[in-house]
This record gives sequence, C-alpha cells and structure tokens, in this order.
Amino acid sequence: MRKIKLIIAYDGTDFHGWQIQPEVRTVAGEIKSALEKILRHEIYLTAASRTDAGVHALGQTADFHTDNSIETGKLLLALNGVLPDDVAVKSAEEVSEDFHSTHQSKGKHYRYTIRLCQTDDPLSRRYHWWYHHDLNIMKMVLASNLLKGKVDFKGLEINSGKPDVETIREISGIKMIRDGDDLIINIFGKSFMYKLVRSMIGLLIAAGNGKIQLEEIPEILSGKNEHRKTDVAPPHGLTLMEVYY
Repeated sequence: MRKIKLIIAYDGTDFHGWQIQPEVRTVAGEIKSALEKILRHEIYLTAASRTDAGVHALGQTADFHTDNSIETGKLLLALNGVLPDDVAVKSAEEVSEDFHSTHQSKGKHYRYTIRLCQTDDPLSRRYHWWYHHDLNIMKMVLASNLLKGKVDFKGLEINSGKPDVETIREISGIKMIRDGDDLIINIFGKSFMYKLVRSMIGLLIAAGNGKIQLEEIPEILSGKNEHRKTDVAPPHGLTLMEVYY
C-alpha cells in the first residue's frame, strides 16, 4: 500500500467548500471521483484544511492510500485530464506512511485581498472583496498587532457544530501589503478555528472604518460583550496559499 501526497489549487466559487457533502458539489468530491476513475478503487482523502464554500486555494495539501502501481507523474497527468477546469493538481508524490496532511502541518499561510476603489473589476471580482469605503490602514496595522502571538479568539468564534472548540490559537504573523488598489493581508498560523481568518479580517475592517476603537479589541476578543461588533468577511477574497510541513 502506498501513500500519495497531492498539492491542489482550486477556484472555490462554484463549490460548497472542500469537505464532501451529500448532493452538493465539493472540491474533495471532485478529486475523489477523479482518483477513483483512474485508480479503480475507493479513495479516502485527508486534507490539511477544510476550506469553506467560496474560498480558494493555491496550496491545499491532501493525501490518500492506493495499491495501484501507477507512477506519480502519470497520475498527475491523468488527474488533470479528468478534473474540471476549476480544480488542478499541482504535484503528486509518494510519501512515507507516517505522513498526515492535517496532523503534521506546522503552519498555514492564508491571503485575503481587499479591492479599494470606486469601480470594481468584473474580470477579477471572484478573488477579492470590493470595498469602496474609506479605510485607515494604519489603524488596521495597529489592530493586527493585537491579533499576533497566542490569543484567545473566543469573541470571534463561529458555531461550527463541534463542542469544546479550543479558542486559543497562535498567529505567527500578519503582513499587510498595498499593491495599487489592492490591500493584501497575509496571515500565518498553525491552526485556525472555523471561519477565524475571515472573522479576523472583519475585525481589521471594523478598526479601519472606525466602527471599533483599538482599545475595544481586547474586550471584543474575550467575548465579554454579548453583542458581536464585527462582521465575517466574505469568502471570495480568501485563498489558502500554502501549508507548511
């Protein structure tokens, strides 16, 4: 039995997320179907991140077992010949049995893109959040400093249906880059709660547009305020860039 590791890119627009669900189109469902067509046996995929509906990826990682002897190079070509246009497998390699896409991940890099202009670009709007209001980017940078390190994100928790979710997470870096009309926010961390990155972006936007003040952020994060003051950013601006091992 062999274990194969895949690096996968996809446009999440027309998917109901990564995870297989009944009667809806998912990224894992498409890859599983393609693999089973090529390898001719049932496949169980393990992924590094269960991206939400509408979220994109350039560096999703997944692994599976097979007893098929196909070379990984031929498997890569066959997969990309079968998969739909909004999914591509960038690499396929055989790995040791103890490799695990989820448990061995040392960190993830997410990128969120905000388009700051009065007129949106219809050719790229699937991949950014068009935000045509004033933002104080310096306040957003100062707010981002309060989200780094080991932080209890209880106040940004979104109900995932899982009990007793750990809300203390370690964010190793947040880097903002202004590139023309785009504000690109890169977030690095080992693991993230359900919709946490998008909740963090929503908080930064609230700091930038004056909805919240910097001194309010610790209380917001603690969840002590019974009324949530920040929104969850839309999914289409978010891309999983890379998973580190």
